[in-house]
Amino acid sequence: MAERRTRSLQLPAQRNGRVGKSKLSSPPAPKVFNSTRVRILSAAEQLFAEHGYDSVSMPMIAQASGITAGAIYKHFEGKEDLFFEVVRRVVQSVPITAESRSDAVMELPRIVAGYTTPPFRLLRQFAVEIHSASAKHPKVRRLLRRALDRNIGQIRESIVRAQRAGALELVDSELLACAVIVFVMGLMHMETLLPHFVGDLKWHDFIEKRMGVLLGTLNSNPNFPKA
Repeated sequence: MAERRTRSLQLPAQRNGRVGKSKLSSPPAPKVFNSTRVRILSAAEQLFAEHGYDSVSMPMIAQASGITAGAIYKHFEGKEDLFFEVVRRVVQSVPITAESRSDAVMELPRIVAGYTTPPFRLLRQFAVEIHSASAKHPKVRRLLRRALDRNIGQIRESIVRAQRAGALELVDSELLACAVIVFVMGLMHMETLLPHFVGDLKWHDFIEKRMGVLLGTLNSNPNFPKA
């Protein structure tokens, strides 16, 4: 949900109908420095994603970080401040933004399909927790709103460029960009709704093709797999 250049996701290798280890990239992460602050943020992200904000305590985070509970307060004012920093770090690393090129929108189907794969499990879980927390914490809600608005705007821009280049049909670019975000948000709930489809190659390919249909890229990109 941040301004960063997207990378093309390689189609994963098939292993018994599932997505196996391949060249498919894991979710991009911010630059990691070997510091106590980064260890705290990484441990907190995992715990918040797996257990939820309310069930995670500062001692739990301290233990997972390999430090004392008191040491956390040298870096963060409290759990809410720590959670907000984790949310900020996550929304700045989500690979959904399309580049500002007329053909960049062609990459979106593969990028979106990547959210169905095992490497994105933690990101999916944390995204659900962010949306839940945004209803309770105004600071998180404002951050999420800004990130979503920025995302929609960047996707819309890539759609408009493609439309001007004659690569896509002339439909409402704002509504189409919003539909892409809603599609992605639905995939974030796979662990709850469709856990048996996580890593399923048939599901991955289906999502990629349906996103291509939604965007109108199937007939525009000769390299795109046909439905």
